[in-house]
Amino acid sequence: MSSEPIKIGYCLSLTGPLGANGQTARLTHQIWQEDVNSRGGLLGREVTLVCIDDQSNAASVVGIYESLLFEQQVDLLLGGYGNNSITPAMPLVIKNERFFIGLMGLGVNNELHYDRYFAMIPTGSDPNVALTEGFFYTAARQTPRPKTVAILAADADFTKNPIAGARINAAQFGFEVVSETKYSLATTNFVSVLQDLEPHDPDVLFLCSYLNDSVGLVRAIPESGIAPKVIGGAMIGPQSTSVQEQLGPLLNGLVNYEYWLPTAKMTFPGVEQLISRYQERATGTPADALGYYVTPMA
Repeated sequence: MSSEPIKIGYCLSLTGPLGANGQTARLTHQIWQEDVNSRGGLLGREVTLVCIDDQSNAASVVGIYESLLFEQQVDLLLGGYGNNSITPAMPLVIKNERFFIGLMGLGVNNELHYDRYFAMIPTGSDPNVALTEGFFYTAARQTPRPKTVAILAADADFTKNPIAGARINAAQFGFEVVSETKYSLATTNFVSVLQDLEPHDPDVLFLCSYLNDSVGLVRAIPESGIAPKVIGGAMIGPQSTSVQEQLGPLLNGLVNYEYWLPTAKMTFPGVEQLISRYQERATGTPADALGYYVTPMA
């Protein structure tokens, strides 16, 4: 290989509320880097990864990418994990006409229409609707059929697009949205947040949450006194091993999305070997033990 490496720069949420998923992506990227370099690199040049922790803080993203572009002068840019790490970088990426791959950012490019952006997310050309269509389809098949929906979401950039999709899906399946509430990411008492929904008595509770608040919400539901027939929707967290271990049977009956699971229809070439290698490497690290949610996309 040539002595001059190709530098790929990006930020990831390696700490903070999104740290578990960021750590999973980071480990997967390292496996990719090793594979590429073992085959001679890119264009005959070794690949090096320059990864900077944005600490799950969207306000730090632009500064990180400015440093990668103008100080460290990386050859290629890679997007981070989720809207929190991707959306703030888009204006800078577009201005500098860089190719950009985002990991699971939902609807990031819907309004920008940037032709050098590619999304690693299996939600197609209408991602906002696609993410939650299955949830509302499932709710509509219950007997007796639910009629009302309450939307409860974290006050964060990530939730804007799933909420928009939830409204569209609710209307399509004939549900009435009786309330739409956002809570601060600093919230610790989720019982009171849920109890505020009691006057609406929703048949369906649509939740859009990050890892820590997903845990708080699921734990608080039995204590809140509300009893929706269907709960879930767009929760980040229940896909992660650490959250599954914390919540255990409390997750039973929750209806939520997944992008990949070890089933026959999703076993595309190479993925089983990747998951096996990933799980062996993830043992004893902050990365997710199973890796099902992030690894195949990363």
